[in-house]
Amino acid sequence: MSTTRLQLRKKDLNSARERLLAFQQENMEAEEFVKPIIIAKNVSLETYTKYCKAERKLPVKIRLIDGNIIAYEVTLADHGVVVCEISNLIYGWDDQLNGAFAEDLILESSYCTADLTIRPRDLPPPHPGHESNSSGAPYPTMVTEVGYIETVSSLHDLSTRYFSSRTTIQIYLVIKLFPIRQDHTRAMLAMRYLRTNQYPTAPDVVISFGTAPLHNKTIDFLLNNMGVPDANITGVGRFNAIACNGPRIPNYQLNIPAAELFNGTPNGIPPNAVGGFDLDLWKIQNAVLNLY
Repeated sequence: MSTTRLQLRKKDLNSARERLLAFQQENMEAEEFVKPIIIAKNVSLETYTKYCKAERKLPVKIRLIDGNIIAYEVTLADHGVVVCEISNLIYGWDDQLNGAFAEDLILESSYCTADLTIRPRDLPPPHPGHESNSSGAPYPTMVTEVGYIETVSSLHDLSTRYFSSRTTIQIYLVIKLFPIRQDHTRAMLAMRYLRTNQYPTAPDVVISFGTAPLHNKTIDFLLNNMGVPDANITGVGRFNAIACNGPRIPNYQLNIPAAELFNGTPNGIPPNAVGGFDLDLWKIQNAVLNLY
């Protein structure tokens, strides 16, 4: 692969942004087989890493996957408000946690910029060759990705990267926002992946928490392409579930287990955090809806 200085044309980056925005505007709510937008091929990890250090303000979000630079998302208000809400809720729960927005992570044959990362403050330095990035930091214990335009399929595929043998990431949280429907309702989806599960690259918790049920094609994709058991898909629109219309509803509390969140810390789990953190999905929904 090339190790020369990488140059991505502004024209190509803007074109990728326009294509992603057009995809969203077409209201293609359940299209999970859209081909990725590749804007460069045969790029080495070293070359891409240097580019990311030099070029931070891009019109579109990109990542390196198996030598290809892929444009996958546009950061708009919907996307940003979810990241901020989750970070505020977790930081307010336990002050022994550190977080970072848009953190670069070296993964197996890829390089991604995670929307939000969480790690314990006392996490020891990593073993040589297992640093999360050029800063030399250990890998976070939790990574969150928010999909506004990015598809469920693309978000799901990242689980194999985040849980590769190189990393020590324990929790992968996905929040997917679907387009606003003509009746002004909106489907939203939360998925939790745990490295400690028997099948870590499949979500063990899948919750529909919007003001509209998931599209039938999205359900089909979860069942038939991701292998999620039907009973594991809960929430709005599922088996006469109650609405997600207020705080602290038990059906819409997504638990972030403490054992995984504080994995690798010399002092173990703080006494006040033993039960883990319950992410109230209504608060995420409310933050998104209040943008409009």
